[in-house]
Amino acid sequence: MKVSYIIKLALKNLRGHKMRTLLTAGGVAISVGFIVFLISLGLGLQRVSTKQIANLEALQVLDVVAGKSKIISINEDALTKFAGISGVVQVEPHVSLASSLKYQTSEIDGVVYGKNLEFINLEEIKLAAGKKYSSNSADEAIINLAGQSQLSAPDIIGKNLVVTSVVKSDLLAAGEKPKKIDLTLKVVGIIDDKSAPYVYVPLDVLKSQGIVSFTGAKVKTDSRETVDKVKLQIENMGFKTSSIKDTVDQINQFFSIFQIVLISFGAIAIIVSCLGMFNTLTVTLLEKTREVGFMKALGTTRRDIYRLFISESLLIGFLGSVVGILVGVTIGFSLNLTIIGLAKASGNQPVEIFYTPYYLVLITIASSTVISFLTGLYPARRAARINALDAMRYE
Repeated sequence: MKVSYIIKLALKNLRGHKMRTLLTAGGVAISVGFIVFLISLGLGLQRVSTKQIANLEALQVLDVVAGKSKIISINEDALTKFAGISGVVQVEPHVSLASSLKYQTSEIDGVVYGKNLEFINLEEIKLAAGKKYSSNSADEAIINLAGQSQLSAPDIIGKNLVVTSVVKSDLLAAGEKPKKIDLTLKVVGIIDDKSAPYVYVPLDVLKSQGIVSFTGAKVKTDSRETVDKVKLQIENMGFKTSSIKDTVDQINQFFSIFQIVLISFGAIAIIVSCLGMFNTLTVTLLEKTREVGFMKALGTTRRDIYRLFISESLLIGFLGSVVGILVGVTIGFSLNLTIIGLAKASGNQPVEIFYTPYYLVLITIASSTVISFLTGLYPARRAARINALDAMRYE
C-alpha cells in the first residue's frame, strides 16, 4: 500500500471522529503551546538581562586591580607585561582619588577618576549633555548627574570646577609622601548617572602631578574566546581580574536551570496529552478491530496496518504541535506588544520579554513528532498482530 494512500486513509479515519480528534489534538496543542510560552519567556528574560549589561565588545574586556597586595602594583612595567600577552589588543590604566568638588560656593565630597579618552571609549559611557574631553592633556572634566545635582549647577557645562585630592604614597614614586593637589578644570560634559558624585578627568593631567602607579586597568582582548586565557595569565602574575563575561556566564547558568524547571512543568502537560492520545488510539483500535480483520482478509499486510495507526498518531501530534506553537508564539507576541506600548507610554525603555527563536520551533515540532510516534507504537503493534479470523468475530 502506497504511503500517500495510507495518509489519506488515516485522515479519513480522523475525520470520522472529528470531536475525538479535535479534543486529542487540542490537548497536544495546549501542552505544546504551554511549553513554547514558558521557554520563550525564559529565553526572553535571559536575552534582556544579558543585553542590558553587556554587548559583544564589552565581553572582551577585563578589569585588572592589584588588590590589597603591597608587593605588586599596576605601573608602567605591569602595563607593558599585560600588553605583551598573546591576544591582548589594548591596555588602558585608570586612577581613582577621593576628592572635594567645588563649584562657585557649593562644595561636596566625591571621587575623581583619571581616565583617558581610550579608557572612556572602552567603558562606552552615556552622556546626558555635552561631550568628552577634547584631548588627553586638556584641563577638562566630565561630571555625572549626581554631582551636578548636589552642586546645584544646572549650567555647569563650560564653567570651572575646582577639584582637591590627596594622592596616597602608593600612587607616587618610591619614597614620596602623600601630597595634596588642586586642579581647576573646565566641565565639558555630563554623564548620565545619578548613583554618586564623581568626575572624570584626563589621566595625563593626573600623571603630570607625579602619579606613576594606577588604581586599575582595562585589558581588551581580540575575541571572547581568548578572555579566559588572558585572565589566567594576568592572575598568575598576582593581579585580580573581573569581567562582565563572568556575570553573563552566571546569568546564563541561572537561566539554564530556570529553563530546566520550566521544561519540567511543560513535560507534565506533555505526559497528560500523550495519555489522551494513547487512549484515543486504543479506543480507535477497539472500534476498528473488525475493520482491521476484513482489511487483513483482503490482503492488507501487517506492515500497512502498523503504518496506518502510526500515521494517525503522527498526524495528531504534528497538527497539535503546529497549532500549539502558533498559539504560544501569538500570545507571546501579543504580550510583547502590550509591554512595549506600556513602556513607551510611561517613558521607559521598551523591552521584549518573550523571544522565540526558529530553532525552538523546529525542536518543538521534531520532539512532538517523536513523542507522537512513541505513543502510537503500542496501539500500532497491537493492531498489526490482530488475527484476521478473531477480528471478524469480534463484537
